[in-house]
Amino acid sequence: MFGTAVRQLGYAWSMMSGRRFRIRDVRALVDDTRATMEAFGSPGEGSDDMLAATDPEIQEDLTKRRMRRTIKHAMAEVPYYRRLRDPDDIPPTPKLALRGMPSAFVSDLARPAVLAHTTGTTGSPTLVWFSAYEIELMSSISALGLMLAGGLRSDHLWANAISSRSIAQILVERAVPMTGAGFVHLGMVDPRATLDRLATPLHVPGKQPLITHLNLTASYLGALVQEAERGGWSPRDFGLAEVYSGGEVLTDALRVRAEQALGAKVFDGYSMTEVAPVAGRVCDDGHLHLPPDQGLVEVLDPVTMEPAGPDALGVLVITPYSTFRDTTLLLRYVTGDMVRTLPEPPTCAMAAIPATSRLLGRSVDGEVTTRDVLDLLQAEPALPLPTRFAIEDGILHVVSGKDDPALLGRLEERAGALAIRGIRLVETPDELPAPCQVRADLIEHSFEHAAPLPIGVR
Repeated sequence: MFGTAVRQLGYAWSMMSGRRFRIRDVRALVDDTRATMEAFGSPGEGSDDMLAATDPEIQEDLTKRRMRRTIKHAMAEVPYYRRLRDPDDIPPTPKLALRGMPSAFVSDLARPAVLAHTTGTTGSPTLVWFSAYEIELMSSISALGLMLAGGLRSDHLWANAISSRSIAQILVERAVPMTGAGFVHLGMVDPRATLDRLATPLHVPGKQPLITHLNLTASYLGALVQEAERGGWSPRDFGLAEVYSGGEVLTDALRVRAEQALGAKVFDGYSMTEVAPVAGRVCDDGHLHLPPDQGLVEVLDPVTMEPAGPDALGVLVITPYSTFRDTTLLLRYVTGDMVRTLPEPPTCAMAAIPATSRLLGRSVDGEVTTRDVLDLLQAEPALPLPTRFAIEDGILHVVSGKDDPALLGRLEERAGALAIRGIRLVETPDELPAPCQVRADLIEHSFEHAAPLPIGVR
């Protein structure tokens, strides 16, 4: 017990001071938390303090000190930021700068160990280096979060169905076993194969018979829902308790369909490779909460790059603190992800953590965002999933799979709030005026459900 208290104090000291963590202490804290939960069913009194936000005044002071330390490291060690002269006047870093010269953002003092890629759905993949320290630290903190906030237990089975190139795959694959739960690497295979695996008992000692937790992107979730509905699958076929969606816009319509098809609660979250470990989750009131402990989160006007006012459209600009990142260092990184500031402070259960609207995605036509379009289209169950669309000259082109005047009429009737000139249905993605790339397209080839080879071909 004394050792655990010392480790908790060391963890809190690093969080407060902004200095590096001792990895062995953080790992030991994970083991202590797991042992306590396995023995008593709960993490113990005061454990939530490791993840909870602090008093606003204290948090403001901590933010200033963490930011000063991060800026100091970046200006001294990172080629891209070495040209800056005023630590109080740091301009936003555009995504194109990191994408075009990733090595310019690597610290001179770094010991790069792992190169992660973004999926590149909005352009060329962005490359981000991570050190062993960063991987071990973020994995351990993820394990604490999965146990303390996510309720993951040692008899659970967690499955990942995301791109293997992302840092999320690396971190979760390391974090889940730390909790005692089993990790299953499903990958992004044919949705039929994934449903088969979710419904097939694994029969391993000490674990639930079926996969209990599933982590995936919203578009791949849509593909699973489509296949489950068409294939006659029932929630009784699965053992899922929770499904975690991230990386793309998740609409209420898709979430409800997924919960009905899979029989599990679907949670919405936010993360991206470049700004790890900064991540957020959506509360029951529909706010995206981004804890301030691991990075500075700003919402800026996408044109002026000034702070967005209340109830205004803005882009997320994020600085991961150097306490957690020592390799690719980023200051005020413009993510390109749009949100709307809240008109007034939230009063939800997570009100102590800063919040915005849910992720709106990208601007697809003026102030029309990805979420605006998906909210319209995914409310119509006749449209195929994952949803594909493009806007050109104010016309919304939608992949419908067939010519359906009744469907078009329903969409046009509900599209009044969108600033578009009209809607056109097309049968295939090839007919869209511009490519519509979603992460569900990153399907890995598998022999499961593959078409049989012609006779004589081997």
